[in-house]
Amino acid sequence: MVSIPNIYKSKHVKYYVLLPILLMILGAYMSSHIVLDSSLSGGVSIVLQTNSSISSQQLSSEIENVLHLHGVSIQKAPGGVQITIPTNESLSNAESYLLDFYTYKNNYTNDILNATNITVALQNSRGNTTLLEQRLSAVNKRTNASMVGMSNSLNNELSSLSTFKINNSYKNGDVVNMSNVANAAYSQASNLYKQNVMGALSKLVGFTSYSYQQLSPTLGKFFLGQLRNVIIIAFIIISIVVFFIFRSPVPAFAVVFGAANDIIIALGAMGLFGIPLGITSIGGLLMLLGYSIDTDVLTSVRILKRHEGTPSDRAYASMRTGLTMTLTALVSFGVLFAISMIEYVPTYYEIAGVVLFGLLGDIITTWLGNASLVLMYKNRKDKI
Repeated sequence: MVSIPNIYKSKHVKYYVLLPILLMILGAYMSSHIVLDSSLSGGVSIVLQTNSSISSQQLSSEIENVLHLHGVSIQKAPGGVQITIPTNESLSNAESYLLDFYTYKNNYTNDILNATNITVALQNSRGNTTLLEQRLSAVNKRTNASMVGMSNSLNNELSSLSTFKINNSYKNGDVVNMSNVANAAYSQASNLYKQNVMGALSKLVGFTSYSYQQLSPTLGKFFLGQLRNVIIIAFIIISIVVFFIFRSPVPAFAVVFGAANDIIIALGAMGLFGIPLGITSIGGLLMLLGYSIDTDVLTSVRILKRHEGTPSDRAYASMRTGLTMTLTALVSFGVLFAISMIEYVPTYYEIAGVVLFGLLGDIITTWLGNASLVLMYKNRKDKI
């Protein structure tokens, strides 16, 4: 067990919470410097394994000149560099038109199904004027809206991809052929763009291996929106459950404060040390949220629900146990972080980095913030 003095017997316990609040402010400020990786912002993320000495500014300028684009980001990574290239405008526009195409195609399919159902109904009710009008309406929708919409969307997609010089012929009115052409055009253009990018990079810097990841801005916005929804729903559920357990808003606030502060501190560390926010690091944040809730709830239960010793003794015992658990986790993720830096495995690097810095913040937030708030609440409640 970790041997430290009982800090909760001090008369200045109420001031302990100031440090977590200060870290929260700093974390919120530094989080504004977070860079979204291509999994959320869209674009292309390339990791090159190289032993060459590279100037990030010079390489960024050279890539922009060769590929005729702006906003290239270069980050030094253990064993190489990570290059983030903004979304290609032609591919981005083509993707939007492709999504429109499938919206119209879905409408077309529904129109056909609706017309078929009406035809079947007419067999049992011949001459039904209402059904005849509905079938005529469905056919008109198919021919005058859905099909026209598919054709226009496909034309716009192919026009956006004209710089890639791919096959742009299709049979208008043949839904299967139009779908195949729409998919193939976008896929071919993406592959040609990858070949162009990697060909340009191979002339600028020597590398032994690489990883290439391309994601559309539309999907990135979807993931980012889902992340916000998951975190908001998680905090709402956590607040309700904790309030139900303790039947008081103070412990519920303390638990939510602890969890939120851990995430804010982790986000601040990501902004400070250049760890990008992406699908992988989001997984680390969710892991951190679960760990934080676990320690905060167990601490609150021990202080409020148990009766052995004084509340400060119970808080101290919780801290000793919790610190031992946290230090064990820190060692584990520290080793993973070190290995990921040596070998540079981006997935492990981002997850371990987020959780590692979050756990360091959790030590301060839980034992100086959450535990102090719950202890002050308990002492005031006992005096009433």
